Amino acid sequence: MLTGELVATDILIRFLGAGLINVGGDDAKLDRLRETAADLAATLEKTPSKAAAFALIAFDPEAPVDDPVIKETAEALQKRWATYVNTFSGTPVAVIRAILLDALVHAAEDDDKVGVAFVTSARNALPFMEAGNERAIWTDVVADIERRVDARAEAEWAAPSSITVPAMSFDAPKAVSTGVTFGSVDKAALTVQVLAAAGPQTATGQATGGNQYWPNQHPQQWAQQFSTRLAAAIADAVDALGKEANVEPIDLSGPLKGIAQAVTTHVEATLQAVTGASAGLQRRTNLIWWKETLYSPSARVSYRGMPTSTAAALMAFDLHQQVPTFSPASVAAFLHEAVLSLPSLDPAEGRPIRSLLEEAMASPELTPLREAAAQLVQDLAGRGPVLALLGHRSGRSTLDDDGFRAHVGVPAATPLTVPGWATWLFRELQAARAAQGGGGGQEART
Repeated sequence: MLTGELVATDILIRFLGAGLINVGGDDAKLDRLRETAADLAATLEKTPSKAAAFALIAFDPEAPVDDPVIKETAEALQKRWATYVNTFSGTPVAVIRAILLDALVHAAEDDDKVGVAFVTSARNALPFMEAGNERAIWTDVVADIERRVDARAEAEWAAPSSITVPAMSFDAPKAVSTGVTFGSVDKAALTVQVLAAAGPQTATGQATGGNQYWPNQHPQQWAQQFSTRLAAAIADAVDALGKEANVEPIDLSGPLKGIAQAVTTHVEATLQAVTGASAGLQRRTNLIWWKETLYSPSARVSYRGMPTSTAAALMAFDLHQQVPTFSPASVAAFLHEAVLSLPSLDPAEGRPIRSLLEEAMASPELTPLREAAAQLVQDLAGRGPVLALLGHRSGRSTLDDDGFRAHVGVPAATPLTVPGWATWLFRELQAARAAQGGGGGQEART
C-alpha cells in the first residue's frame, strides 16, 4: 500500500506506466499536466462542492466528452498547454481523468471535506464501473484517503478512558489593609472602683462605699467582694473602650466576585470536558436506540408501515441527520444492518437504481429528504450525485437510459439491494454536507 505522499506524487506517473495516457516521453508535457492538476486542486479548495462531480468523472472510463467537468478541465489544460490538441487526437478523456484524480488527491490532502466527498463517491460508483487496468491505482488512492478520513472520524467518535481537567486558575487578591482607632481608659474612674473593691476606706479615711471588709480581719469575706468588684470594674473599663473603638468597613465584593468567576469558569471547563468525552458514547447509544425502535424522528412514524425502499431511503436521511460529517466507514455498515431489520425485506433482491430513484421522487414520506437534497446539491447540468435528481427533478420527465448514465455515471438498470440503496443515499448526503463545509446534524452538535 502506498503512503499518502507517494500516491499524491505518482498519480500521473502511474497512469503513464499503465499505458492509460501518453505524452511521448516528454517531461515538459508531463509538467503541464501536473500544473493543470495543481490549478484544479486550488479550485477544489475554494469550491469543495465540485469534488463529487470531479470524482464521478475521474472514475468513469466512459465519461461523456461534453460533460461540463470535462470541458472545465480541458480549458484549464489549455491555459497551461496551449497546443495540447496537437498531441492528442480529439478530447483526451483519459488524460483529463488522470488530471482530475491527481487534483482530487492533492486537494484531499489539504482538506478532509474533499476527502469525504471523494471517498463516499468512490464507494458508491466504483463497484459499478469498468476500471480495467486502472483498478490498482484506484484501490491505492481510495484506501489511502479513506484511511486518513477514518482516522479523524474515529478520533471524533472515540470515548476516552479518562478525562483530564486543568487545575482551577485563580489569582489570590491582595491583602486588605484597614484602620482601627481605640479610645483611652478612664484611669481616675477605674482607680475609684479598684479602691472600692479593696476596702471600706481610702488611705485618707474617706469611705469608698464598696468592700466593707479588710483582708486582715475577714479575709474570706473580703476576697469574695474584692474579686467580684474588681472584675466588674475591669469589665466596665473594657466595655467602654470597645464602644469607643472605630473600625473602617472592609469591601470584600471584589475578591468574592473573583473567586466566584474562577469557580464558574472551572466548572464550565469541567462540564465541557465531560460532555466532549461522552459525546461519542452518547451518539452510539442514541443510534442503537434508533435502530432498535425503527422509528423515524423526522417523519415521526415507524418505518415498519412504509414500503421497504421508502423506509430505507428515509433511514438514510435520518441517520445523516444524527451523525457528524466525519463518521467512520462503519456507520454506513451500521445503516445497512439497520435496514435489514425492516420486516418483509428480501436482502438479496436487487432493483434498478432508476426505479428506486423514481419511487423516492414520488413518495410523500420522503419530502424531507427531497428538500434536504435540493439544499445540499445544485441542479447540475452534467455529472453529479443522485441527490441532484432527487432534489431538483421531482415532477419532471424521467431521464432516458443515456441521460441517466451521463448524469449519474452508472447505467439506469444497475441493480441495488434496498440496504445498498440506503447506504448509497447516506454516502451522498454525507459527501454533499462535507462539500458545503457543514459539521453535522443536531445530534452531532450536542
